[in-house]
This record gives sequence, structure tokens and C-alpha cells, in this order.
Amino acid sequence: MKMHEGEYTSSIDKNLKLTAEFHIPPDPRPLCLFFHGWHMTAASARTSGFIQPLLEHFFLVNVDMRGRSKSSGHPDSSGHELIDGLDGLEYARENWKDRISPDGLYAVGGSGGGGNVLSLAGKAPDIFSAAVSWAGMSDYAVWYRDDIRGRYRDEMEDKKWIGGNPGTNPEGYRSRSGLSVVENVLTRLLVIHGRKDVSVPVISTELYEARIRELEKSNITVHYNDKGHSSIEWPLAMEHLLKNKRQPQIPRFGRFLVHSFLALRSFWIILENPSDMGYSDYSLDSEGNLQSLSFHLAYSHGDINQYLVRLFTCGKKVEITDGSGNKIDCVCCAPGTKKYNDFSFRCKGDFTLQVTG
Repeated sequence: MKMHEGEYTSSIDKNLKLTAEFHIPPDPRPLCLFFHGWHMTAASARTSGFIQPLLEHFFLVNVDMRGRSKSSGHPDSSGHELIDGLDGLEYARENWKDRISPDGLYAVGGSGGGGNVLSLAGKAPDIFSAAVSWAGMSDYAVWYRDDIRGRYRDEMEDKKWIGGNPGTNPEGYRSRSGLSVVENVLTRLLVIHGRKDVSVPVISTELYEARIRELEKSNITVHYNDKGHSSIEWPLAMEHLLKNKRQPQIPRFGRFLVHSFLALRSFWIILENPSDMGYSDYSLDSEGNLQSLSFHLAYSHGDINQYLVRLFTCGKKVEITDGSGNKIDCVCCAPGTKKYNDFSFRCKGDFTLQVTG
């Protein structure tokens, strides 16, 4: 297994330079994205042994979250920074496609990385075949409240990894929380938590489990043990990952919540502020390509909003109208060899997009 520390550019911010460890196998293996913990880096996750069990089976992308280690930018807890992980996977595909097997796509993380996995499972519903989160925070507001030792509040509030507190910025905490997008989750997800965890108390997963039961979701499994914060059980986690190889299929017509962003295999919607929220109705054609979408804004930090819609079918034209039916001008960007087109535009509130040709 060869490790390459690579630098890549964010696909949504050309000024943002990101780094990751790319653990390149000698033969083709499925891609797996790993998120390090809250106060960690990719290197410290590796030297602490957290990625070792994954290396035998996967091409591992161990990302340095923005603002950590050599990655530029500012930390953005479970907001746009999750896209940095998706961009890392694409960088691996572009550079080592002969070492990547199509048999599955996975995401794993613990602690702060576990919170990222819970959030990404709801923001990227059909991307991952399976995912594992351990000791993850499902609700940042509850985690803030329960951080009686004050080990994490300073980053969330004063250092603006989220900004403000749950009283002054409730939307910012909600938009980043996996608990608020459980209904989107289609991935086969395993959630592990130790009942003696004092860093991320078990109430986080108990609340998540209650929401799963309310929604009657059978694709999410919750497992408790009597451990503390290091609650991962690798045999259980590996069994879960290796038995699930198929990515979820979304229906041709449907609705998803959009908190910070929504990433699907057919299209993405990225909101300007990671604290912004809404939902989108969509329709796909018989080949799974986007035909139309209608986005409804539920909360925004501004009156006029910047949107980015990414289509994974090149050469298409779109027609965009605002909530009053007025046509909106947009800028189309076809970035080099990328297999997508980005459409960027500004409008107030809701919009509708129709693929015209």
C-alpha cells in the first residue's frame, strides 16, 4: 500500500486548496472516504490507528478538513466542508482510476468525523453504498448544551466553526446536524456509540435512533456498547461495509431536504450560506438524468441568494425562473475535463430549473 499526500482544489471555491492522504492499493479496490476527529488531522488519525483496518480492503481517501493541517480555508462543521471529501474522491478517480474498483463506495468517521458521516449520509443520499459513524454528534445544538467541560464550544461559537450558539444561530446548528436530514438517508448506515462516552454523550445517538423509528427507516442500524469515546468495533464495522456494495437508487420523482447542499449522482444544489435550508422537488428522465427541479427556500441569511446547480450530463441547456415566474440569467461553467456543468445564478428565494436540451 502506497501513500500519496495530494493537494487538490475545491470544486466550489477555486481559492481553496485542500490536502488528503491517498492510500493507493496494489490492485483495484473500492473507494472509501475517511473523516478524522474534531481535534485531529488526517495524519493523526493514521498514526492513532483509526484507518488501519480499512487499508486491507479499500482505496482510502483520508482527508484533512478545511482549516486543518495543510488544507486552507476555515473549518465549517458539517457544512460545505463535507464537499471537500467528495472532491477528494473525485481527485482519486482522476489520478488512479486503474486502482479503483466499481464495487461500492463508502464513508467512515468517528467523533467529529462521525458527525460528518451522519450529516453527509443525509446530504448525499445516493452516493455511498454503506457508511459507518461512531461516537458522532447527530445534533450540534444538543452537543453544545452537553459540553459542560467546554472542550468544543469555543470552536463552534467563538472560532466560528458554526458561529454563534444554538440560541443566537439555531439555523446554523440545525443545518449542519445529521438529525435534521435523517429522512433523506438511503445509504446503509451503521451508527455505533458507547454508553460511557463523555466527549459526545450517548443522547446524540439516542435522539437519532428515535427519529429513525419515527420514520420507520430500515436501512439504518444503531449499535450501543459499554465503551467510552473510542467505541468503534471494527469487526462489526467491516462486516457492514463489505456486505453492502450497491449504491442506493432514488426514484424518478421525489423530494429531498437541502441543508447547506444536496449532492446526488445526477445533480447537486449548493446554497450560498451553509446555514441556509430548503427542499427540492425533482424529476429524472428514464436514464436517470435531471429533467426538472423546483427549489423552495425555508431559511436564508440573505435577501438575495447565490445558487449553484451542478448537472452530471454535459452539454445541456437549462431555463431557470424565480418564484414569480421571471426568467433568471445564469452563468454556465464547464470546468475542463470534469464530467459535469455548473450553473451559477442569483435570485430571491425559490427557483425552478428545467433542462431544455
